[in-house]
Amino acid sequence: MTQRITQLPAEEMERLFMLAQRIMSDYRDPRRGPFQIAYVFSETVSNQDSGFMRAVELAKSREIQSVGLAEGALGHGYEGFDHSVQRLRQLGWNDEVPIVKIDVGGNVNTRSEADMLVDYVRGLAGGRRPSDVCIIAPPFHLVRAFITTITPVVRNSIPLRAYAVPGVPLPWTAIAAHSQGTTADTRCNLLKSELTLLETYRAAQYGSMLNAEEIENYLTWRDC
Repeated sequence: MTQRITQLPAEEMERLFMLAQRIMSDYRDPRRGPFQIAYVFSETVSNQDSGFMRAVELAKSREIQSVGLAEGALGHGYEGFDHSVQRLRQLGWNDEVPIVKIDVGGNVNTRSEADMLVDYVRGLAGGRRPSDVCIIAPPFHLVRAFITTITPVVRNSIPLRAYAVPGVPLPWTAIAAHSQGTTADTRCNLLKSELTLLETYRAAQYGSMLNAEEIENYLTWRDC
């Protein structure tokens, strides 16, 4: 008998399945203008170009006003801010678009990045309504990166509109390092760990990540 990946009930799995489709093909009215910032979630060298290439594309089409990259402790799979800037430029980055350093102050992981990104955007707003934010991550990581970002937004009643933009697809059957650089598997199989983490991180000690219904409610508010 096939072992289940999570213990989520069937109804919740159905909602997550439908939600994932909505996140992966997120829509934003172009009349809202360019994003104030596109944040590229940190990845291992195996996966970094997915987000970087998408950011370059958005910068060239003038859809973003800046791009955010993490700075933090090395040795956890991410090569750091300076490395990321260098790689962006190798891929054709337009230096007319500012590159913003988001200092997470330690271990660079999805939650620490999301928390500091939200704090940064709130600081820019200075008490006004924050501008729109674009969340970029490889397709296998995008759903969790997006949910992790909007969790502090909803929990703290911040009127921030965040939108998901998938990075450029990379080969699904290729082996890639992920998860702090400690996990290496095909990108297809990495989806299993992503689903497990979506369940695990709902616990209070891991950040009380939003469930599918709460995310749907946020999207309804965001898109109204």
